[in-house]
Amino acid sequence: MRQFDEMLRRGLMEANLAQYEAVLEKLPEWEPDFSPRYRRERMRLLADPWGWVRRRAGGRRTRLNWQLIAVIAALLLLSACAYAVATGQFSQWFPRRGVDPKAPETSEEVLSRTGTVIGQSLTAGDETVTLNAAVWDGSRVWLSLVLESPNIPEEVRQYAPLYTGGCRLSLRQDQWEAYTRNRWEQFYTDTEPDMSPEQVEAAIQAKLDEGDQAQGALLDVLGREGDTLILEATYSLSAGLFPEAEQPEMTLRLENIAADVDGGEGHPRKSVPDEIILKGPFTFTFTLERPVLPLSIRYDAADVEMPPLDIPFRFTGFELSTTSLTAFYAARDPKELPGPKEVFALTDSLRGLWTEDGTYVDLTSMGGGAADTSVSRDYPYPIDPAAVTAVDIAGTRVELGGLKRLDG
Repeated sequence: MRQFDEMLRRGLMEANLAQYEAVLEKLPEWEPDFSPRYRRERMRLLADPWGWVRRRAGGRRTRLNWQLIAVIAALLLLSACAYAVATGQFSQWFPRRGVDPKAPETSEEVLSRTGTVIGQSLTAGDETVTLNAAVWDGSRVWLSLVLESPNIPEEVRQYAPLYTGGCRLSLRQDQWEAYTRNRWEQFYTDTEPDMSPEQVEAAIQAKLDEGDQAQGALLDVLGREGDTLILEATYSLSAGLFPEAEQPEMTLRLENIAADVDGGEGHPRKSVPDEIILKGPFTFTFTLERPVLPLSIRYDAADVEMPPLDIPFRFTGFELSTTSLTAFYAARDPKELPGPKEVFALTDSLRGLWTEDGTYVDLTSMGGGAADTSVSRDYPYPIDPAAVTAVDIAGTRVELGGLKRLDG
């Protein structure tokens, strides 16, 4: 049924794109500015089209109204996110996320379904900053930015380091308080099981009293065209710690971005006043829309015979997001602790995955990571976690359908 719904949606989108293609071609600079109410209604529609129709019908069961469905498809096409899908805009805004060369439209759709079109531009003096869009994979938020200024030093080009000490991203105050409470409550529950409820509450209150809710920016230079820099900012934001009924309201402040200079031995990196690229300040406030696909799906593999590895560890489960595959491991002997050799072997065993159309995605050349109980590999391009059917563990195909799905 999910495949039918997806095929129906895609077919209607393509039909409406063909219908309105001439109109869209005449609007190369079109920057829609929809109201928050419209954006919320669009997200509900994208997430559950049939539920949206039933609500409009007052909850009554009704025969499919194909005229209404066609109108819905047209609205989706002409909405900000759908316009971005039609033009491949998300892939252009976030080139580091990658694109499947065999199905670029699929990569674009996954990005767009985790994305928010923002389209805000601010100018101060001879400086202009445009915040194009955001994508959220459930643990990280990426922002696409364009910076225009005549003050950019010649040496600042692709991958050049930037000093961003004056740049911050923050949640709305009440959302930050709820997020911080959830974060530390989970932390103390996992790491300090002997703490009493009163002790946990006191520790959480101390964190709230600190009041430092803003994250520092990590800005990467993706490219340069004359006096224009294409940037990407990265921030941490766990969907699991955020209230499901709300959408994050965020404020981005950019100020005193400069060329990053090594302060020399024993001294921190610093900015040089003469090398200021963007003085600012620029302040953007936007609502991060919730993705309309599962951000992650986790499978419990505890009851499945896993491929043997030549180390005393085994995989106990997998988690698939839109950007990476994570495998959880445990020692066969509880007293064993993993060393660098074991962690490398575990990471190296994550070879690839298969999607529902039979495509094999090779992960062996991709970067990875390791934590106390898990290892991970990045994807070469965005993938819908619900479309993954099997994973390649050290050359052995492990069917996810035979595992217990825990969430998603």
